[in-house]
Amino acid sequence: MSTPTEPRGARLWLLVAAPLVLQFGFVGLGAAVINAVAGPPSGDTTLTYLPQAVLLFVAYIVFGIAIWLVARQLGAPREVLALRRVPFARGAALAVGGLIVGVLAAAALEPIFHGSASQQISAGDIDSLTTALAFGISAAAIVFGAAITEELYFRGLLYGRLDARFGVASAVVGSAGVFGLAHFEPNAFPALFALGLVLGLVRMRSSSVWPGMAIHGANNVIAVIGLLLAAN
Repeated sequence: MSTPTEPRGARLWLLVAAPLVLQFGFVGLGAAVINAVAGPPSGDTTLTYLPQAVLLFVAYIVFGIAIWLVARQLGAPREVLALRRVPFARGAALAVGGLIVGVLAAAALEPIFHGSASQQISAGDIDSLTTALAFGISAAAIVFGAAITEELYFRGLLYGRLDARFGVASAVVGSAGVFGLAHFEPNAFPALFALGLVLGLVRMRSSSVWPGMAIHGANNVIAVIGLLLAAN
């Protein structure tokens, strides 16, 4: 819900965009420094390159802090970000149902668009303490960092402002569209957009980001397991 002191117009949307822009800038600058100092990873982007794993993990921390700071400018952060309690049975049912629909949609779209393959991410060879540590950090960032911060941003901050300004349909579709575009993978966009729609609908039905976080985290667990299986 809007508050009387909430910014309006362009100022509001610049404020809402700030955490995402900050994360993109942080990752881009960090990657440039890593490439200059340590060099890029060999072959496909992997989860076992320690400098890259640390950058990914820290980037989600920066993203989360930025989201919270912006939310404080718009009202009570927990309300702005939809960190509301949901009855366990209802939340679990929404999470399980949403995960099933999301996985089925991804499975149907992958043979057509090859979105996962286009991202060129591999688990790499886990053959040393360093690569094992890197993989652990990467997995934690993907499963927890992405699930928490991306839901706080797309289904919390962005969804809430779109809903308040344009209505719930625009919030569901708009947050899903930005979620897909923010990954900068055209082939992966259809699957990401479909997942975003599922997460948006769950957010609408629950009025909370918690079930969506559970779906997002479980989806990313499946993705990480898939990368591990593909590497062996």
